[in-house]
Amino acid sequence: MIPYGGSAQTIKTETVNINELIYSITDSINKHYIFSEKANLISVYLHSQLKKNAYKDLLDKPEKLAEQIGRDINIVHHDPHMRIKFDPGFVPQEIYQPTAEDIKQVKKYWRENNYMFKKVEVLPGNIGYLPFNLFVDDIEAAKSTISAAFKFLANTTSLIIDLRENMGGSPEMVSQIESYFFKEKTHMNDLINRTNNDTTFFFANPAKSDSLILAMPVYILTSRHSFSGAEDFSYGMQMAKRAIIVGETTGGGAHPQMPFSVGQSFVVFIPFARSVNPISKTDWEGTGVIPDVKTTAADAFHKAQELIFRNLLFAATDQKEKNKYLYYLNALLVNDEIKELPLIKLLPFTGTYGGLVIYLDNNKLYCRNDNNGGGVSKLKHITNNLFVLDKDAQIEFIKDIKGRYSAIKIFVNDGSIFEEKRNSKTK
Repeated sequence: MIPYGGSAQTIKTETVNINELIYSITDSINKHYIFSEKANLISVYLHSQLKKNAYKDLLDKPEKLAEQIGRDINIVHHDPHMRIKFDPGFVPQEIYQPTAEDIKQVKKYWRENNYMFKKVEVLPGNIGYLPFNLFVDDIEAAKSTISAAFKFLANTTSLIIDLRENMGGSPEMVSQIESYFFKEKTHMNDLINRTNNDTTFFFANPAKSDSLILAMPVYILTSRHSFSGAEDFSYGMQMAKRAIIVGETTGGGAHPQMPFSVGQSFVVFIPFARSVNPISKTDWEGTGVIPDVKTTAADAFHKAQELIFRNLLFAATDQKEKNKYLYYLNALLVNDEIKELPLIKLLPFTGTYGGLVIYLDNNKLYCRNDNNGGGVSKLKHITNNLFVLDKDAQIEFIKDIKGRYSAIKIFVNDGSIFEEKRNSKTK
């Protein structure tokens, strides 16, 4: 049977030849359905129903007949992607074959959109960040862009790949990108196609990565919109223990389906291919890729950074390194929506600490650095007695045993800490 497309026409409904219909349905399912043993069970059951004349009262009610056959299929094996429909508004069409001009225009579109790589960034704390929204199918043309993006990020300590808006795409491109993260050729996925009766084996292969191997920890951001190829990449990296997934459970699309005409205006939608992970021996169909760390899609970016700094802090053996990661963890607490402290809480912080003068102006707390030409910065509250001093430093006010703020600590983003006593003349 051939897939159908969408040219509409009006067809007069006639009494269904049920023998032809059941034989045609089971023939298509046996040829195309991804689970051959289930296809055989479905076929046996439908033919047993046919012998029992189970459909005789529905032969002039094709919509209800389609529903009943669908229910009978589900008795044997429930697959929400397999369904049967009476649809006289469509007729069989050959599968669309793009022309050379079509291909040229698509490739032009990918190139003009930089193969969907819109941004590459090094975040504070030397975290790499790469969002992209599609795995394009023009691999050879895209390779230099992919390689340039990863070369830019090669010196980062950890990498966040953002697939929260990625709807999938080419499995070959998935394999290409996976290849940057493995030192040895690694089996990642099999794509079994019943219609073509073949299996494609996908490997992450460092030979495809221009000798660039990224060994840093990888964190992949997902949402319920992440689908198909985005799930393929996330699932494969997760199963290989090469990435931590942060965010929402993905859409759950691993079994592509096609409509097949079975005659008399009936159409069967059949999943014709499926992924099989070599480790789990299954895929993410229906379940989605389940994150290692569940959070909302909106919070996933922030959460991944927190996880990175906590893991780096845990692994650090040098105190200065630990100070650095504590600095960045505290920086994540900065929130523009947090209300500023009231005047009564700000006033006790004011005073002179070494060469730093802390003062109030219009009920806001400021710092003037008399050691550095009198530069002024507004202090932004983080938590408790901790404030942002400037883009590279934080300031904490320290209480003495009398409950008075008698010193400050300056935390620098390289892990350095400086302490200044409060000037005794300060009231």
